[in-house]
Amino acid sequence: MDFAGIKTSKRRVARCLKTWVTAAVRLSGILHFIWMPYSLIFLAIGLTCALGAEVGDVVIDTSRDHLLLSAKIRDVGCAEIHAVPEADASATIIFSIALYEVKTLWFNKKMAYHTATNTIMRHPEKNEFRLLRSWDSAPPLKFNALDQARRMMVEISSKLRVMPLAGLEKGRTYQLRVRAVCQDKNAFVFSAAECFKTDWHTVDFKF
Repeated sequence: MDFAGIKTSKRRVARCLKTWVTAAVRLSGILHFIWMPYSLIFLAIGLTCALGAEVGDVVIDTSRDHLLLSAKIRDVGCAEIHAVPEADASATIIFSIALYEVKTLWFNKKMAYHTATNTIMRHPEKNEFRLLRSWDSAPPLKFNALDQARRMMVEISSKLRVMPLAGLEKGRTYQLRVRAVCQDKNAFVFSAAECFKTDWHTVDFKF
C-alpha cells in the first residue's frame, strides 16, 4: 500500500478544509460589516415608530356610584384637511379600556372591558364640524374650525364610566389599561402616515 500517497492526500484535504474555513470566516465578517448599517437603519425606524402617538394623562376618579376615567392621546400628527366627499368626511378614534384585579399568584382577573369612540363629522349643510362621543349621552359638540374638533377628539373625560364601585373591594389592587386606534380611510383628519395604534398604557391603583 502507498502510505506516502495517502499522507499526501490527507495533507491536501487538510489544506482544502483550512482554506474553506478561512473563507467562511472572512465571508461572515464581510456580511456582518454589510449588515450593520442596515440593522442601524431598522433600529432607527423602530425608535421613530415607538416615539409616535401614545396614551397619557390618565386620571382615575370616582363618582358616587362609578369608577371614572380621563385620558388623552399625546404626540398626534394632523393632516391638512382634504376635499373629500361629504359622505366620507369623517374620522374616528377607538379607545379600548380594560380593568383587571391584580392577582399575586395567578393571572389577573378581568373585571370590565369597554370600547369608546370619538368621531369627527363634517356637517353636509352647515360650515361646521361635529364630534360624536359614544361614551357621552350629551348632544354632539359643534366646532367652527377643524383644529378645535381635533383637540377634543383625542381626549376622553371623566364622564366615561369604567365600572360600578359596588363591584370593587376596598384594599384590593386593580390595573387599568387604555389603548387607542385611529380610523381615517380618506385622510380627513390624519394622513396615512399619521394614523396610529398606540401601545397599552397601564396604571395600577389600590381601591
